[in-house]
Amino acid sequence: MKYLIANWKMHDVDVERWLEQFLSVDISNSSLNIRISSNLFDMSKFIEAMPIENIFLNKPFWMAQDVSQNVDGAYTGQISSKILKKIQTAGCIVGHSELRENGDSNEIIYQKGCRLKEDGISPIVLCVGESLEILEKNEREIFLVNQLKSFFKNGLVPNIVAYEPIWAIGTGKSASIESINAAFNIILNFLKDINLKEIPILYGGSVSLENIEEILSIELISGCLVGNSSLDGKEFARIAAKF
Repeated sequence: MKYLIANWKMHDVDVERWLEQFLSVDISNSSLNIRISSNLFDMSKFIEAMPIENIFLNKPFWMAQDVSQNVDGAYTGQISSKILKKIQTAGCIVGHSELRENGDSNEIIYQKGCRLKEDGISPIVLCVGESLEILEKNEREIFLVNQLKSFFKNGLVPNIVAYEPIWAIGTGKSASIESINAAFNIILNFLKDINLKEIPILYGGSVSLENIEEILSIELISGCLVGNSSLDGKEFARIAAKF
């Protein structure tokens, strides 16, 4: 199974227009699992507009981009996993670098994962990735393993791991195949060490129509987390067609 996740971030996407663009492209791969991650809370129009006889094994469904580490209470601006469950959220991203930069520590991200597990939100997509400074210091392996270790504990396991080098997110500069392979091997070796070999590993970081074929040539890859290129429905569908 291959995964393709769109991350709309806080962009104000015209859902109906996006869907029209997306459906204008013929995609014949029935094994592709697509998710749309958005901060829009009413995705009913999106879901209702999908054709019943869909070419996908799974319809595109809305994922949350974040969740509170708190169970309930007076936490203005946050959303709990309980609420995500009520509105039938089909998964959640945790640990995105933009949230880590805004104060999400490894421990907070672990707590968020616990909340999602408690309420049965799936898939949980754990993002990991290093800064350019860490990369240039040759400290990537230590850094990534630390991010992974802090989450994989007490029985908590994400459904998907997404490698997103911070220096490639939104910059238009994707990591080289050699660099991505090196990072994937670090993640895979960690998973092997804890006897977990079947977790899909995705790549995210300036994924585009221009580089998707090269990225998909990576042997260990199970899909992509797409940012800017997912905002246009037609371009996102064309990326999907490459799988």
